[in-house]
Amino acid sequence: MHESERFHDLLFEVSNEHRHRILLLLQDKAMRTTELARETGLNNPEIRRHISRLHEIDLIQRDVEGYYSLTPYGEASLKLFQEIKFISRNSDYFKSHSVTGLPPRFLKQIGKLMSASRLSSPIEYIRQTQNLLKEAYEHAWIMVDQFPVNLLPTMVEAIDRGVKIRIIEPRDRVLEPDLSALTSEESKAYGRTSSTPLYEQRMLVGVPVQLYFSGSQSVIAFPDPDGVYDYTGFASTEENALEWCNDLFNHHWTASEPRPLTPELIKLKRSRLKSVAGQVAAVEGRNDPGTDPQTIQDAVDNYEEVVLKGTFNLGASSISLKKSVKIRGEGRENGVPQTVIYKKGWSFPFRQFTGVFENDANDTDITIENIHFSDFNCTSIWFTGTNHCNSLKVLDNRVTVLTGYGRGITYASFGDFLHGFLIEGVGKGGVLVKGNHIDLAEGGIWRGATNRGGLEENPEYRPDLFNHEYFVGFGIAVNACSGKVEILNNVVRNANGRGIAVSHHSESSEVIIRENVVESEVYGSYPFSSRESGAGILAQTGLGEKNIPGFRVCIERNRIRLEKLNYSGILVLGPVTEGSSKLQGGIIRGNSIHFKSGYEGIHVRKCDGFDVVDNKISGEAYYGIRLSGRKKAGEQDQRALNNLIEGNDLEDLRIREPDDYSENHADGRRFAGSPAGSTTAHVWLDKFSEKNVVKIKKDENVIDEGKDNELVWINV
Repeated sequence: MHESERFHDLLFEVSNEHRHRILLLLQDKAMRTTELARETGLNNPEIRRHISRLHEIDLIQRDVEGYYSLTPYGEASLKLFQEIKFISRNSDYFKSHSVTGLPPRFLKQIGKLMSASRLSSPIEYIRQTQNLLKEAYEHAWIMVDQFPVNLLPTMVEAIDRGVKIRIIEPRDRVLEPDLSALTSEESKAYGRTSSTPLYEQRMLVGVPVQLYFSGSQSVIAFPDPDGVYDYTGFASTEENALEWCNDLFNHHWTASEPRPLTPELIKLKRSRLKSVAGQVAAVEGRNDPGTDPQTIQDAVDNYEEVVLKGTFNLGASSISLKKSVKIRGEGRENGVPQTVIYKKGWSFPFRQFTGVFENDANDTDITIENIHFSDFNCTSIWFTGTNHCNSLKVLDNRVTVLTGYGRGITYASFGDFLHGFLIEGVGKGGVLVKGNHIDLAEGGIWRGATNRGGLEENPEYRPDLFNHEYFVGFGIAVNACSGKVEILNNVVRNANGRGIAVSHHSESSEVIIRENVVESEVYGSYPFSSRESGAGILAQTGLGEKNIPGFRVCIERNRIRLEKLNYSGILVLGPVTEGSSKLQGGIIRGNSIHFKSGYEGIHVRKCDGFDVVDNKISGEAYYGIRLSGRKKAGEQDQRALNNLIEGNDLEDLRIREPDDYSENHADGRRFAGSPAGSTTAHVWLDKFSEKNVVKIKKDENVIDEGKDNELVWINV
């Protein structure tokens, strides 16, 4: 048979609606003739005739049991017809809209848009693009024939949420709106998009479609044969369509060229500096401690926004922030900020706390964004409780030191404390710490601890912290704030004291710790070695001071992985001193915690009304989940009351058998005690727990020393 005859036979046979229906049914599963007849509504002679024709041209095959299925040739043909089916289904649209500008491989896969909904009017199309940007979570990719001025406010809102926006525009058309025609609000909004590394623009000779893509939604429009858009097209949330749109955008992004920044960037000359509201200062590092600190200081003192480019060596100096300012680095490579700031020249030990950036004024609004802090002592960003700024955003920075040794401030026998970020006293404007990557022991040679001759594996061993034998690392510490605190999507590595710690916040403060990654490959140490030394995440009323209020905390969907000894996963602790309040009504939900050899997964102490639900704890530990309290202190009830433990996955958690360490500390506080010694369990409710509800599986063991706790055993 001639090849053209095979092609025509294929088109002819598949063009029949019954035979096409049979192929679609066999695409899902093999069937006999009786089942095919029932599904299609055809009688037996009709179904046999159609099957015979499909079998004759090798689209289907029959096995020895009488089941028909597609041949590989049939499967391939049916998939390729998806593209034609999509075009033909929307023939009224494509008779006036062109797909010829698409790269061939995308045109051949256009059937992936099969499930997309038609947008038949410009109003409907614009509404869909606005919704896409409003609901974008991580990024929004845009390819358009001209800048979408109507979406400027929505784009700014997305950027303020931390959404990354990329936009491709044609080289031979207007690459930006007519600034003289914009309202003052539109002009301000456009300046916002053009002054953040979250926003990137590129140019292309021509764009084949209008495309909006957010990862969960897509909107696409095709031009007419003359390249003009009427703002009608298709929208989809289906996986195949999203994959096709994402690949199409990235294909053109790779082929496009960067365009220069729009705002006028002012090259700083110290002798001619003036305060210019609304303008941007561009500062290029010289890697020179003699000039770099003063150049940055001049910029932040005189401009509302400062763009830092290159490498800056601050020596032993710090940058003092005395007014509202946005400081951002320029560019990223492989996800790492290309702007680098580091400190050298300080000598160890030291007793005066210091940072790279320090707050030195009240009621300021500060943003620090897209900077790589590659070396420093004490901390990279330090906002003190003495000077209360109104709001602080710390976004997409990278913090790395080779080791924590010799960089922490010395607190004698409590050791040397090193922080990635130390933030205190921010006001009603709130704190947003998002998208940062912190590693306090990046150098592989320094992982673990100094050579103790194997003693590091013994939890009873105490390093000589007075003589700096080990350091205590905090990744992100946010304390004593009165507004909303959000710690989102950060990576914290090798913070051996606390990965993320929050404490002392006002009653008005809501603390959200969500979707962070906390990992460690160094031994836990806060402020000494013991099984409970380090913690992935800590929330605490306060420590030391009296009359500290409680605050509401939500710890949700974080991933904690601790590969060395002496760690707990999540600790939520109530008052330490008399008169301070409990944490109440909090949430610990959907977190994943894994230990090599840990102490406890989740511990809620002297707190009420917490929901500890849907967490996964794996690896090895003495306890999976603990509720504990203390007896009344004066008028204050310090018991653990009315908490809920439900839906937690402890299947992959191996409960450690009692050992010498647990036997030596079976005091009812660190380890549960029994006449035979210490006991370990999936869940431990101590004697000061009351009226808590615990729902666990039948094969999990519980130590209930409390009063009126409700244990619900669930069959799985």
